[in-house]
Amino acid sequence: MERTRKQLRKSKPLAGSLVLIFLLAASAAAAPPESAPAARPAEVATAIPASAPPTVKPEAAALETPDYRYDPRGKTDPFKAFVRLELPTPAKKGPEKKRYTGKLTPLQRVPLDKVRVTGIAGSPEKRVAMVEDGAGKGYIVYSGTLIGENGGRVIQILPDRLIVEEKTGEGGKGREKSHRVALKLHKEEGEGRP
Repeated sequence: MERTRKQLRKSKPLAGSLVLIFLLAASAAAAPPESAPAARPAEVATAIPASAPPTVKPEAAALETPDYRYDPRGKTDPFKAFVRLELPTPAKKGPEKKRYTGKLTPLQRVPLDKVRVTGIAGSPEKRVAMVEDGAGKGYIVYSGTLIGENGGRVIQILPDRLIVEEKTGEGGKGREKSHRVALKLHKEEGEGRP
């Protein structure tokens, strides 16, 4: 009982101040805004002589902005992707070796014999491999990654190797011939099972 009395004593000043704020806000909203006395039209007409040139106030000139037109020439498009990956297209058709052109990834510019598998990780359902190009730069590849000069694609990642399928040309009845290349995991000295 005493606890509730103490709480009521503490809350009375708070409630009183809230009521006072509410009354002040209501009175300010109900009071009509003060307006300047309206000038009579005759006084306005006599104040500005008809022969005086119209003047522009500096405030009005500052408010006017010149027309601005965006000119995109020489500027980069902010909505265009930095890296655009496209499927390579064969440059020539025929019995000779196909060379792919267009925008190629760095891995598509390296011949498969220069690619070295340095690591494989993941579960049997989803594996990832780490490969290096001839210069020693590393790349992460997944199943479906385009790799090699001949339009190869990673089709399978096994625990100890990477299987790449390359298109070699056209076979019989308009079908494309392909062959598979296995890139074995390169183990460093002292690595592996004892």
